[in-house]
Amino acid sequence: MEMQNQIKEYVALYESEVRKLADQLRNESMPQLTEELFSEFETNGNRMRYEAVYFGRRKFLSVLGLASVIWHEKEDIQKLEEVIREICAEECWALPAHVRRKENPNWRGVIDLFASETGQTLAHITTLLKDELSEDVITLAQNEVKARILKPFIESKVPYASWEQATNNWNAVCCGNVGSAALLLMEEGTEKKKLLERLNYALEHYYLEGFGMDGACQEGLGYWVYGFTYFTLFALAQREYDPSKDLMASEKVNAIVHFQQKCYFAGGRTVSFSDGDSRGTYPMGLTCCLADQYSDIRFPDTSYVQKLDGDSCWRWVGIYWSWYWTHRYLDDVQNKKAEEPKPLEQSGACVLQDAQWCILRGAKQTAVIAKGGNNGEPHNHNDVGSFHYLVDGEAFLDDLGAGEYTKDYFSEKRYEIFCNRGESHNIPIIGDVDQKAGKEYCADRFELTKDRNILFSFAKAYGIEAQKVYREIWLDENTGDLTVCDYIQCRLGVTVYENLITRLPVSVENDSVVIRGEKHCVILHAEGRKGEFKIKTVEHSNHQGILENINVIRWEVCCDEPQNSKIGIADSKICLHITE
Repeated sequence: MEMQNQIKEYVALYESEVRKLADQLRNESMPQLTEELFSEFETNGNRMRYEAVYFGRRKFLSVLGLASVIWHEKEDIQKLEEVIREICAEECWALPAHVRRKENPNWRGVIDLFASETGQTLAHITTLLKDELSEDVITLAQNEVKARILKPFIESKVPYASWEQATNNWNAVCCGNVGSAALLLMEEGTEKKKLLERLNYALEHYYLEGFGMDGACQEGLGYWVYGFTYFTLFALAQREYDPSKDLMASEKVNAIVHFQQKCYFAGGRTVSFSDGDSRGTYPMGLTCCLADQYSDIRFPDTSYVQKLDGDSCWRWVGIYWSWYWTHRYLDDVQNKKAEEPKPLEQSGACVLQDAQWCILRGAKQTAVIAKGGNNGEPHNHNDVGSFHYLVDGEAFLDDLGAGEYTKDYFSEKRYEIFCNRGESHNIPIIGDVDQKAGKEYCADRFELTKDRNILFSFAKAYGIEAQKVYREIWLDENTGDLTVCDYIQCRLGVTVYENLITRLPVSVENDSVVIRGEKHCVILHAEGRKGEFKIKTVEHSNHQGILENINVIRWEVCCDEPQNSKIGIADSKICLHITE
């Protein structure tokens, strides 16, 4: 009952924030998009200034749209009509980063993530408020959606763009938005039927194929939220429209549904492999929606839920459905149609075998999250064999997740950026060679033993003559202490380093490394070390474009040279002990 009351408090606060922000925006003018801002990405690769204005405009649309739906006040409706007219007058709904003006004469009509989102938003808002918005605004908005989104997609050959056959969130977002708009605006007939069949095929045969049977989203938890929200929205709307079509009814989707609850930890920490986020807030609306459908859904603590302003893109789908789905779930719980919300489990082990992830939980709210996988994954970082170590809500050994998205970040220069390189992860450095990018650079063994030991083999990830790279990780369930053992065979003369990453303060004391958190310290001991610990600080631009100082802990590992052998053997043991 406690969590149920917390969810009630959340939705009450959410509504008060909508009211307060709508009152503020009603007296403001929308920021203006300009050619100068649009061209910045083309000239210098910067996408943030244009997008700040673009999403600032979507803030007006989403907040005033929801306020109008909840309270139906004349002043909100009038301001919303002004906003809709301005959105419809935009030259292009797609972002500059997704448009190639020099190569595409039809660039103004490109359907990308945000053009499709804008179309779905206008279709939905004008449908919900069909009795309150003026007829000319409804006609204008719906005609724009048909002209910019539905008509170009319908008239295109398969694939409309690469996203129609992509196995990532682009597919779910764009197909989900096009499908949702079609269900709202298209008249019954052959054309609508064919469009829905095409979208179903794309979602089933491409988006869902991007997941293994374990349901893991290798792009990161934030991308799971992004793609699966739109997939769920369309799947449920289509099921209501035609009960014979149910995209949710498969074993794989059932596994995908339960992915989020495996990835949350104390302090709101989350799995941050690839372009993930180590402090990802979770969507209350989607979680409530899934809890309405599946009785074993578990909720992270409500203090880590995404707030109204938690999405810098101000997406309508997140903002509206966080309100609607949460209300519906609470009503269903009260009417005994759904079970009361359950908190996360605090212990145990979980293996996501297809993604090659393992999650172990122990005392003091500790967790170790380790991965094998390969270096050709969606939003890839060169991180095969890496892990992060959490204690009581703090990351003592970290995974940086997504860096700042720039033009270079998605170019051939991607692996020149610190957070995407092997050296920014908790993996050995062998012969001063970073891990290589590509699917062939992978782990060839990954398992969890009966004794809760995680075992890896990942020499292939380096693309050099490292004959063996074995790693074993063990988390003591009773103390939360962590042990990592590495065994590396390589050519004679090759230098092997251990390499660990943290955002927390680090010092070398009494032949050990001390990592200091707010609640605990972790003492790191290293067996098989040669020479001194070396601590260097690297400047990292995070996903929000904010510079952070990252501490890299590195030391050389003793490399034995067996007699009459051309092989060097590095045997390393790292022990991490928690103190108060």
